[in-house]
Amino acid sequence: MLSLDDKLRDDMLKRYSNELQKLEHVLDSYIATKTIPSLNALLGEKMAYFLKKTQEAVITNFESLIPDSEKTSVMSAVYVKCEGDLHIGVLWYVLEEELKPLAEKLLEGYHLNEFDKIAISSISEIGNILTASIVNAIYDDKGCKMWASVPGFATESLNTLLEVVMADFGDQSDTVVISTVEFRGISSGIRLQMLLIQDPKESKRLIS
Repeated sequence: MLSLDDKLRDDMLKRYSNELQKLEHVLDSYIATKTIPSLNALLGEKMAYFLKKTQEAVITNFESLIPDSEKTSVMSAVYVKCEGDLHIGVLWYVLEEELKPLAEKLLEGYHLNEFDKIAISSISEIGNILTASIVNAIYDDKGCKMWASVPGFATESLNTLLEVVMADFGDQSDTVVISTVEFRGISSGIRLQMLLIQDPKESKRLIS
């Protein structure tokens, strides 16, 4: 028989699990109504998306979130920090070898002989536009006002990239809520991945 403490702990875990599911549902609606139409227009094809998981993680133990196969993989990434009524970080990334076809798609067939400034600019812009789609969805739904930083571009291992992102939240909380989303071109197979990071206390505002 469960003790009173065990029952209280089980009830808390169930409530928290339900909160994460509600948050996932809210984010799913934002992506479907705002982000996907923007991405379809940017890439000129229909995109599918997979909201893989929403979970809370201890900032000092974020490595557990990364599959072993991706920890040392080199990624080209854009990070956009949003501040205001809510503090949200959005990391967009692709495998380094997938950057060129994505950039060429964004640039409407422009052939890139090498990784140059125009490719960086195009990827940074897509991160900016897609983050704005989420910010606008949150404002329309909850009335929360936010402004986005200038997109920061880097080519590093996913492990290193997340170290920088987590440092952005470390002075506010010991944990973060992370939602993992993959976008994929239905005809081209082009992939783009997103991590949306929030403070657990602030994320509750999206499900209230």
